[in-house]
Amino acid sequence: MSRVWRNTPHGIKDFERSLSKGMTVYAVNEHSTAIAAQFERYTYSAHTCTGRHVLTGAWMFNTVSAKYLLCGSANGRVYETPPPGLRDLAGPDTDCRNEGSTGYRGLGPGQIFRGRLDLSEIERMEGHAQDAEDAFQKEKAKRGRF
Repeated sequence: MSRVWRNTPHGIKDFERSLSKGMTVYAVNEHSTAIAAQFERYTYSAHTCTGRHVLTGAWMFNTVSAKYLLCGSANGRVYETPPPGLRDLAGPDTDCRNEGSTGYRGLGPGQIFRGRLDLSEIERMEGHAQDAEDAFQKEKAKRGRF
């Protein structure tokens, strides 16, 4: 079982006592979903302890002290191993084709559309295609020959 340090006075002291140079810990980041709700709200970042501060003697993670890292984490926790269920912020993005979204994601190579296309669905698609073509021709006529 991995250790989890919490943002409490006892947790901060325990966190600072357990650190050593080169130790990697994982902090949770919170992202705003006000503009794009399809993205993850939480991710995690890996932080490696680089040593002690010259003047204060506090453990440092590059330019961030251990206490600030613990207090600045989104849920007030720092983990010894990557937190389960969260994606690494520096890692690759999730594959949107596997999310089960209702929007059209396209078919990959070798995949066959297995849905049912009835006459009304085909007419609806043709209507959308015609509307897009009309809008394109209207915009083209506005611009002229260039």
